[in-house]
Amino acid sequence: MTANTTYTAGYQWDRAPFTQDTLGNTIQNSQNLAINGQLNFVNLYNKSKWLKKINDKGKGKAPAKGGKAAAPSKADSTRTAKQPGEGFNILEGLARVMMTLRTGTITYSQTSGTLLPGYGRSTNILGMDGFDAPGFGFITGQQNHDLSGDLVRDFASTAASNDWLVRTPSIFNPYTNTRTETINARVSLEPFKGMRIEVTANRTLAENRSSFFRWNDSLSTYVNDSPREFGNFSVSMLTWPTAFARDDENFVNEVFERVLEYRPVISERLAGGVPNSTLDTQTGYYTGYGPTNQDVVIPAFLAAYTGKTPDKVNLNPFKQLPMPNWDITYDGLTKVPLFAKYFRTFTLKNSYRSSFSVANFQTNLLYVPGGAEVDAAGNFIPERQISVITIQEVMRPFASFDATLKNSMLVKFEYNRDRNLSLSLTNYQVTEIRGKEYVVGTGYRFKNVKFPFAIGGVAPKSDLNLRVDLSLRDNATVIRKMEERQNQVTAGQNILSIKTSADYVLNQRLNIRAFYERVVNTPVISTSFPSANTNAGISLRFTLAQ
Repeated sequence: MTANTTYTAGYQWDRAPFTQDTLGNTIQNSQNLAINGQLNFVNLYNKSKWLKKINDKGKGKAPAKGGKAAAPSKADSTRTAKQPGEGFNILEGLARVMMTLRTGTITYSQTSGTLLPGYGRSTNILGMDGFDAPGFGFITGQQNHDLSGDLVRDFASTAASNDWLVRTPSIFNPYTNTRTETINARVSLEPFKGMRIEVTANRTLAENRSSFFRWNDSLSTYVNDSPREFGNFSVSMLTWPTAFARDDENFVNEVFERVLEYRPVISERLAGGVPNSTLDTQTGYYTGYGPTNQDVVIPAFLAAYTGKTPDKVNLNPFKQLPMPNWDITYDGLTKVPLFAKYFRTFTLKNSYRSSFSVANFQTNLLYVPGGAEVDAAGNFIPERQISVITIQEVMRPFASFDATLKNSMLVKFEYNRDRNLSLSLTNYQVTEIRGKEYVVGTGYRFKNVKFPFAIGGVAPKSDLNLRVDLSLRDNATVIRKMEERQNQVTAGQNILSIKTSADYVLNQRLNIRAFYERVVNTPVISTSFPSANTNAGISLRFTLAQ
């Protein structure tokens, strides 16, 4: 295991304009913390001579330096032939599976900053005013929050109590605090030769706090006007359990129906810690946590589309742990005699990406802990106001193979799927965009093809690469309304795409390419019109530098 940590701090003092000294100066600092860890499990396995032998099996040994590889003797040739009983070794196979985990990396970074206008002190020693203001902590990057993001101090209040700020109410630049936290993890797995799996997980949270910290003449003290918090959030997610859910003939989807069913359970869980929330027997919801309460709808939505039960899902969407996504590649089929007879290469792939994101959230100025304030619908006002949340799922490819035949012909097939779910918390409807795509391609390289025209008195001779790709994509957009319990197709199209190209290298610097592309778009609803686009031509690429 290896790990390294870096810490960087910055400090800046900006003087007030010469004609506006009453506004005070502006100070700001920054803090960057990064931790990188690497895990090499192969080195750990190789501590055992037996496991090292299994890892090295199949690797050819190079001859000694300065020497020649000896010609194999007749006895060596006899020993090279596989003897009875020298096939698959069960113990070695089990050991190889136990060594599936190969390498891993994890990175954590946190970037923060504070900006405070109205600072009345000068700067002369290391950015400070006589080793006093704004303090050694501030110039070395100290923030209002600790490493976990919890607020533990307020620099503006400290500066005010130490009389470091100007006493003027005419400060219209905000006092700001920013923090961005990012976690990325990657693990490489290899359960057997030819099979490679890359597992990834990530999480990003950005928070920005701002207010107008200034002197109030009528109160004879400093006030913190218009405090506001906003930011965004994203985390890798696992929505595989519902990836293949289908609509019925009326476009009703069982997963969306679960969202509606889970809301009363979430309402009960939220009401458990609020004394003034009681069950309304007519609706089945607890007071303050109705069917359109943001804190009820979001956990129900996440539970349904991740395949969890409503009594297990995390009620705070910002506390979700990063879930694994993956890329799988297998190219070991050419070791099988049947495939080796016809193919030079044969690669299978599968990829999965899913993420949950909140594009924007902001603090609710009317929020009161314990549910003392309600909105027009009778719901408790949430601490953070969220307008839209999104789940994006991409399997590109869900399944594919890419092969090269013995005669140099290329063959390719892909099946791709994607899904985008957007929940609006202003009109309480889910917009679902689904897509499926089939891609078939082939290509061939003709060697030493003579160009029909002479260039510089010489007719070039080079390889001609031909490529043909055909794709068929099916898109559909469905709007699902919670309150009206309606499902409606609003858009969709079938897209047929044909792409052909021919590449020819005239010389080391000049490449010529002819191409033809046609895309035919057929809508699935009567309010749209079919269309077709054709793109054809010849391109020349000239390279100036080698």
